Amino acid sequence: MKRMKKIMVTLLAAMMTMAMTITAFAAEGATPAAAGTNTLTVNVKSTTPAQDLNGQTINLYKLFDVTESGTTGSKNYAYTVNTETGYKDALVSVLGSPITAASTDEQFAAAVLALKDTDGTKIQKFANDFTAYALKNSLTATATSGKVTEENKTSYTFNNLDAGYYLVYVTGGKEIQSSLVTVDETTNTVNLKTEAPSIEKKANKETVNIGDVVTYTVKGSIPDTTGYDQYQYIIQDALSTGLDFVKNAGGDALDNAAEANVTIAFTETGVKDNGTAPTTATLSGDGNRTMALDLSAWVKANQTNKGKGFTVTYYAKVNKNAVVTEKNKAQLEYGNKPGETTTTTPSEAKTPTYPLDILKVKKDTTEKLAGAKFKLYSNKTDADANDDAKAIKVSPVTPGVAGNYVVDSTSATTEFESVENIERKDYNLRVNGLAEGTYYLVETKAPDGFNKLTAPVVITITKSTGADVNNWTISKDGTVETDKIIDIANSTGSLLPSTGGRGAIAFAVIAALLVFGVAVSFIRDKRKEA
Repeated sequence: MKRMKKIMVTLLAAMMTMAMTITAFAAEGATPAAAGTNTLTVNVKSTTPAQDLNGQTINLYKLFDVTESGTTGSKNYAYTVNTETGYKDALVSVLGSPITAASTDEQFAAAVLALKDTDGTKIQKFANDFTAYALKNSLTATATSGKVTEENKTSYTFNNLDAGYYLVYVTGGKEIQSSLVTVDETTNTVNLKTEAPSIEKKANKETVNIGDVVTYTVKGSIPDTTGYDQYQYIIQDALSTGLDFVKNAGGDALDNAAEANVTIAFTETGVKDNGTAPTTATLSGDGNRTMALDLSAWVKANQTNKGKGFTVTYYAKVNKNAVVTEKNKAQLEYGNKPGETTTTTPSEAKTPTYPLDILKVKKDTTEKLAGAKFKLYSNKTDADANDDAKAIKVSPVTPGVAGNYVVDSTSATTEFESVENIERKDYNLRVNGLAEGTYYLVETKAPDGFNKLTAPVVITITKSTGADVNNWTISKDGTVETDKIIDIANSTGSLLPSTGGRGAIAFAVIAALLVFGVAVSFIRDKRKEA
């Protein structure tokens, strides 16, 4: 009878080994594992967009110690419950009846083995329930990575591990999806099942004019907070100095300068909001351009909607400080432990605006000309008609000073004027704040003494097609200006002849002198003959 019992225990242990290798398997041909000499490499879940471990913490909980003997194909495994404080209590709580604190190691192992099913749902639930218990009861992890600070890190390796049956947990994921792995050789690998929460920010415009209102949309999803006593989920956004928060798509001013208006909605129709979604976010910092939207309570209240997508919508207006490199970024702060939250890699939304730089010169020279005046139109018909009501409105950067202007829909001014020189610039006229597109530049007045252009100049601004927003182009009448400066030359002619006036008098005097000279010469010749 005793011999039969030993055989059954051995067979049970072997079967358990097969069942427990759900997320990783021991390599065939491995030699018996030695305590404290093993490694475990943890890889992120393969997703699009790609995940990384930056800002996260990986904890290992050794549920069982394991010893093995034999050769490949006929190994013998023995599992014993981890004797560290709290581990047996955790297993008793999670496994439930008939397991008690008095159960033997074999009975604990057999209970875990009994969770084996075809799709792995029971053993996964066991892993998740053990994690929830560990978090709630502050169970000490066997090993921890600490907060990973390396960017774009997709794997982490634990060294010097004892042989054992480990649970792998990453803090603050979208849901608790812990992995189980038997470490019984020198090299082991486990691929995480969960992924970190993330957000994506987009703008409704790819390029902008100064004065435009941009609609921003941040996409997220409800995380699974099961097992977490508290969970932080805070969306943060920082506008650049070229943008200001506004109330709506019409650009109305905020009701409260310290609060941005936001709209939160589920992306799927028919999903009921089980909480009270915030309608404002807190603003702070220089010019109140830093936003913090705390959704912690809201995501906790919507656990019946876990995994469901949602959007946050808000608005910003482009101001006169906007530049080509205009961009802003939103990021998510999340975590299940105060003071140990993770901040995601920022999701950027780029909304560049472009300058029109003009070099006004005398034809065939480098002499810069002041006093040339222009208007800018967005279509040829209005430009040909020189319809002032349809011209793009501008205002000088410095009131009353020519040479440097910005697009300004609130201005009454449509004409801009060149100056002799702008210090440290290769142009002498600038209009900043234009979106990508085709424009028509009309010269309304030439500098004194020069001929005015007779037709509009066609200006085309094209945004960058790559990651670098500075690779935009500008062309004049179909030819790209590599220096991004539009050269406009004016010609001048020679003084044309006229009748009367000082010119005629001068010719008369010269003629009289010639006649007088001839007469004097004639008289002299006559005297000589006499």
